[in-house]
Amino acid sequence: MTMINAATTPMLEVEIFGCPALFTPHRVSRDTVHMLFCYELCAQPGQPFTLTEHAQDREFCGTILTLLPMELPEGRKPLGPGNYAEPEEAARYNPAAFESKYMEPAFDSAERFGKEE
Repeated sequence: MTMINAATTPMLEVEIFGCPALFTPHRVSRDTVHMLFCYELCAQPGQPFTLTEHAQDREFCGTILTLLPMELPEGRKPLGPGNYAEPEEAARYNPAAFESKYMEPAFDSAERFGKEE
């Protein structure tokens, strides 16, 4: 499976478990992720999608980059209804632009950053 460079690849802005995040259907080289937390989405037959640290190749569905660490009980966290949302208008950011959007004070991002489930 080919890995992409997160630093140079625009990714879709999504919301997972109430927090802003980036999504790509590709596996990301963790060496290219610096200030964000990197997780993978996986799927198993008959099971809901789950967020995990590392998905096996046959289960891999994409990479999620978050501003905050996610709690993964038993190494996985199932995605239920409403735990993952894509915006109506697809915004794409590389990690540096995404970090600027939510972490620079000028954007007053406290409203969305780290929002509870």
